[in-house]
Amino acid sequence: MPITIGKLLPRFAGRRPAVVRALVLALVTAAVGAPALAQTSGFPTISARSYTAGSATVTVTGSAKIAEEIPLNAQASISDGEMTWLQFGDSGSEKPNVLITYGQTREIGVSIGKGKLVATGSIMPGEPSQCSGKVKVTETEVAGEYKCAGLTSYDPAVGMGKVDVTVHFTAKS
Repeated sequence: MPITIGKLLPRFAGRRPAVVRALVLALVTAAVGAPALAQTSGFPTISARSYTAGSATVTVTGSAKIAEEIPLNAQASISDGEMTWLQFGDSGSEKPNVLITYGQTREIGVSIGKGKLVATGSIMPGEPSQCSGKVKVTETEVAGEYKCAGLTSYDPAVGMGKVDVTVHFTAKS
């Protein structure tokens, strides 16, 4: 059975008005939650949606080099309310591509590819992260930036290497 503010307030009768006001404000804030427009860092809450447009600008330096703007692959990008896949370009193609994922266990994945070149980084709760960044979620857009340093990469032509990656992205729904 849910506890309502009306049920809690009689318990605080005779208390200092400032304490009661602070309690009510805290309860109302918790019940309403932060608006989607204010969500700019940490792990995002993304509602179920499909995507129609957007792009990612990716810069890779180190043992591999990429500097390109890549269009959103709308057919391969989706949010189901629990997980999100934002695919820019075509995974596995000879052209650069980026996949940004948000998983059920609050992990964020950043994968870069170009042909057989692959580099993957992550932000995982409770573990040292290879990437950092922030994302802003609104009703019509998911946009952000991630930077990943010292990612292990693999390219059959040159073998193992290390790369630094920066991805700026926008996905419109």
